[in-house]
Amino acid sequence: MLDLIKDYVRINNLSLAESQSSVYEFDCIIPDVMPDMLKILAVDTYAETSSVDKTSDGANILFKINYKILYLSDSDKQIKAFSAVSEHSAKIKFPAISEDDTLHVLCRVEKTDSVYINSRKISVKTTVRTEALQKSCTETGICTGISGADDIQIQKDSVTISNLAESISKQFEIDEEIELSSGKAAYKEILRSDAMLSDISHNIIGDKMQIKGNLQICTLFIADDISDSLQIIENEIPFTHSIEIENISENISHHTDFLLNKYSVEALPDLDGENRILHVTATVIANIDAYSICEQEILKDAYSLSQSFTLGSSSVKAMLISEDISGQFVLRDSASKTDDLPEIAQIVNVTAFPGEYSCSASDGKVTVAGNIICNVLYLAEDADAPIASFVSLVPFVQNFDCPQVSDGMQVLASICVNHISFNIMSPSETELRISVAIKGTAIKQIKFDTISEITQPDSPYLEELSDRPAILLYVVQQGDSLWKIAKRYNAPLELLKEVNQLKNPDLLYPGQKLLIPR
Repeated sequence: MLDLIKDYVRINNLSLAESQSSVYEFDCIIPDVMPDMLKILAVDTYAETSSVDKTSDGANILFKINYKILYLSDSDKQIKAFSAVSEHSAKIKFPAISEDDTLHVLCRVEKTDSVYINSRKISVKTTVRTEALQKSCTETGICTGISGADDIQIQKDSVTISNLAESISKQFEIDEEIELSSGKAAYKEILRSDAMLSDISHNIIGDKMQIKGNLQICTLFIADDISDSLQIIENEIPFTHSIEIENISENISHHTDFLLNKYSVEALPDLDGENRILHVTATVIANIDAYSICEQEILKDAYSLSQSFTLGSSSVKAMLISEDISGQFVLRDSASKTDDLPEIAQIVNVTAFPGEYSCSASDGKVTVAGNIICNVLYLAEDADAPIASFVSLVPFVQNFDCPQVSDGMQVLASICVNHISFNIMSPSETELRISVAIKGTAIKQIKFDTISEITQPDSPYLEELSDRPAILLYVVQQGDSLWKIAKRYNAPLELLKEVNQLKNPDLLYPGQKLLIPR
């Protein structure tokens, strides 16, 4: 009885779900201990993924929207700040999903609109885009041979695929105390802090990934001076961290994304009892994927000199990482406030993050197109609105040379903002310079057939071969190959090469005469 010989191989695939955008409404209520609101000054939001639960056709995603609100108080017309959180859910669909699949989900705020309802309530509408990457892994039996007979003639092939050797998500903490410089008044009240990661680099040393980068913090606060002045301070916190990764080396392709998951800032007293210490804590998530290149041997075809059998095949889908994509570019654009907002006196900070973007591949080139969403927070010389903010979209189209990329390949890429600089051009307009980094992968979808079953008749032995002459003369026809001829006449392949003294068995031409031994 003949049996298939199989290697059981883990086959990986990556697929990006179609992103979706939805609007979520929430009423932000001012805490009871705070004064009534006269006017909204600025509302900023960011989304944070809480949990991802797989279903039979996709995933249910729970996420939070965090609100940072500045307003003008009704009683003394002072700037006040409070925060709020709302919880929401979204659903992402995939054509097929299994228990072993891994999902990476990102929720990003694209737009925020706020409306004054009354002195204690703000109605906020937030547009959130949800993206999900599916990493599937299936153990597949790849046929490499046939057992049960000594005279099996086999034709083999090989396929090059990429497999996920390691996929881990690690988080690490940044905890730093920064002393305020002697020339500045102490913190009386922190109104708002914005944070972003910048200049992150990493390299592999042995089985560890060494990570370096900076956490940039911009803090708006009321100073403890005679006039309770509004002040801004910027801090840069360098950090290093080491992550141990079992299946990684310098020769294995790896892709890493870093996410600032959450952060907090508070003022602490120094030895003299003055609030001159800024305590910063932050959590950074590193998502690391390591890919190995595998040369997988497969049985393409087979026949026996003495037995009859039929082979059945099935298709296998895999992937091959064609090329890593990495680059940086700088966007220059102007951002203008609307006419209903006060004039710009001093910019507090500009936060920027990717909006909607897409990636496409053509021969030798990858194109990334989308926009960067910029939130400009500024001070104004206006007693009724001393602080204001507005949002500006900066579009971009960038091409990257990728020699191994061809038309139709799937491109999985992420973009992040590394640096932002700004300059006031006029009381209504500011110039923005945004440094953007892109990292990603071009993936070639591999599809190959593997032998999945073998069947034999009740009487499999080829008795009629005994009546055939010891040697036949065959004239090669158009489209013939040595394998096809040998299989047609159940001839030993190596003997066929030897008898005909074929130096290059792959080179046959119509009209060529071959002796076919039995």
